[in-house]
Amino acid sequence: MSTKKFQQNKLWRDKMVVRVEQMGSIVHYHRLDDIAYDKQLRLKLLEEADEVARASDRKELVAELADVFEAIDALCKIHGIPKEEIIAAQSAKRTERGGFYDRLFVTIAEHPIDSYLEKYCLAEPEKYPEVL
Repeated sequence: MSTKKFQQNKLWRDKMVVRVEQMGSIVHYHRLDDIAYDKQLRLKLLEEADEVARASDRKELVAELADVFEAIDALCKIHGIPKEEIIAAQSAKRTERGGFYDRLFVTIAEHPIDSYLEKYCLAEPEKYPEVL
């Protein structure tokens, strides 16, 4: 049987290699050490978050949010972080800073020169471009 090769270079779910091989594919892979695994989980989280952003209906959104949760669960496990600690941090941030429920979309923020917030924005010009 002839095949076509497609570069992947990404973390796959545990059971997918076997499932794909059962369909006649050949999957080349290796197991990651802790450092590489951590890096790939973080990249997987970004990939899944992007898929959440592109979800077109409720069913797809639920499926992609589940993938985000799976990446978060794996990151918690490798770092020994209990879910309760994440929930407590979320609650503390919500108490201190609020959530995202008021739907406040900020277009421009003007910060005093030499202030912490001005320096914060200037440190990341790709994220916070200066408006002239």
